[in-house]
Amino acid sequence: GITVARVRKGRRAEIRVTVKPWQGRRVVDVRLWSHAEGSGEEMKPSRKGITFDAAKLDDLLDALHQAKQYV
Repeated sequence: GITVARVRKGRRAEIRVTVKPWQGRRVVDVRLWSHAEGSGEEMKPSRKGITFDAAKLDDLLDALHQAKQYV
């Protein structure tokens, strides 16, 4: 997969946006990565995140733009 963005979330965590193939289709993965205890500098993905079909990306972007007007 290709990591297209990293957004810092504190000193020990970040949100990564990745596009990758999965079961014959393209998906977008938005996931929290953090330094696991005892792993040193290596970051590992957590279970906190969402993976969805890339074909739904425009729908999700529209929803996020709508949500932005309330922030």
